[in-house]
Amino acid sequence: MKTKLTTKDLITAGAFGAIYLVLLTVLSSVLTIVPILFLATPLIAGIILGTVYMLYATKVPRTGAILVLAILVGLITSMSTIYPLIFAVVWGLIAELITAKRRKSAGALAVSYCVFNLTSMGPFFALVLAKDAFLESCAGYYGEEYIATLDKLTPSWIVLVLIALALVGGLLGGLFGRKILKKHFVKAGITA
Repeated sequence: MKTKLTTKDLITAGAFGAIYLVLLTVLSSVLTIVPILFLATPLIAGIILGTVYMLYATKVPRTGAILVLAILVGLITSMSTIYPLIFAVVWGLIAELITAKRRKSAGALAVSYCVFNLTSMGPFFALVLAKDAFLESCAGYYGEEYIATLDKLTPSWIVLVLIALALVGGLLGGLFGRKILKKHFVKAGITA
């Protein structure tokens, strides 16, 4: 089996990356309307996007494919600061390492997605690193009442809860994605 990314792999990665990013953007936009749902984004997005990740990882079972997707997620979530991109690269590398020797293992892919889902945490690190600036930038979009509620819901330790939610969302999404992959896509001959 080839391990290097080919042009065809990069095209497939771009297509699945687009699907993943569109879904992540839509979920983030919709969930941001309510402060508590905004904070649940890593959990909800993790569950929903697990199937896309699993299909992507099986369609492009090459070294670097997961990192490419992580960089794309990092670029999209790094609109106001570079921290989401840095963290996305770190989580992408760790997810790559988890699947390094077991690209076709559904279990390894599910575990790698659990880690990969931490890429959805990028915007939330701004709550820890620059909370006042983050809330001020949100005020123009959502109003003072929204900001006051979000401020109350985000004490300094909230990042630990959000990381836990991202890991749980990644685990559930990976397991759900594995099940869907096995039940529908493998039988249809869609996966590699």
